[in-house]
This record gives sequence, C-alpha cells and structure tokens, in this order.
Amino acid sequence: MISLRRLGLSRLSNVSLASFHLHVIEHMEEDQAHLFGDIVLSKFCPRILIVSTPNYEYNVILQRSTPQEEDPDDSNHQQSCKFRNHDHKFEWTREQFGRWASDLAARHNYSVEFSGVGGATDKEGFASQIALFRRGDECPRNADVTHKYSVIWEWNST
Repeated sequence: MISLRRLGLSRLSNVSLASFHLHVIEHMEEDQAHLFGDIVLSKFCPRILIVSTPNYEYNVILQRSTPQEEDPDDSNHQQSCKFRNHDHKFEWTREQFGRWASDLAARHNYSVEFSGVGGATDKEGFASQIALFRRGDECPRNADVTHKYSVIWEWNST
C-alpha cells in the first residue's frame, strides 16, 4: 500500500534511496500527482527517479486493436477505452507529461530525460512514457519527520 500524506510519504528515518520507480500517478487525482512528485523529490531525494505512465495519445492505437463489442450501439465500449484502466483518474499526452516532469525537475534540482516503451510510432509515440530524473547534487536532509501526517491519498492494488 502507498500512502500520500500532506507532509510526505511514510518513510523511515536515515534511509537513503538510490532509486525510486513510480507507476501509480495515473491512479491519483491530477493535483495529487503534482503533490506526489514534489514530495518524492524533496523528502526522499532519490539519486534516480523513474516515472512511467500511459501515453494518452497512444490509446487510439489500442482502441483499434481491441475487438469491438457485440452491440455496436453499446456506449460502454467507448467509455471503457477513454483510459486504459477503469481506475485511472487521468492519462497525460506527451506534452502534458513533459511539462509536468520538466517543471518538477527544475523545482528540485534534477535533470530529466524522456523515453518510453511499447510500439512507438512517429505520430502517437510510445504506449507508455518514461521520465528519468537524476539528482543534480546532494539533497538536503532537513525534513522534519516528527510531524503528524494526515492521509490525503491511498492506493491498494488488491
């Protein structure tokens, strides 16, 4: 289970993370995803952060490869293809993801590189997009871990 809290993620004191991988941001509300990125980079300060998320522009290709519903008048099929998973709150285009990642990197002294996986096309890009954040220097460890946290988002994959 992952818990996003107003002042940070649950973490152990004196833990140094070399890398951290996220593939949950699309399961949050969009404003919580922005907060999540800030918390991970400012409180955990990983040397490397890898964020992968669906590329919304690629969904048109996935929709074409999905067998049509038996009833062509059934609107549930079109609604179910808006996002790849019923639990996704949003899916970003490459431009939206790039802006989010670039702004996040700039705020926290990280560089960011973009890539992807899954059937790249010139027009739609990769099926899933990846941002690789690298920390520019040592991260200050002045986070006060004695604050009481209030949960603002939880996700359990089961």
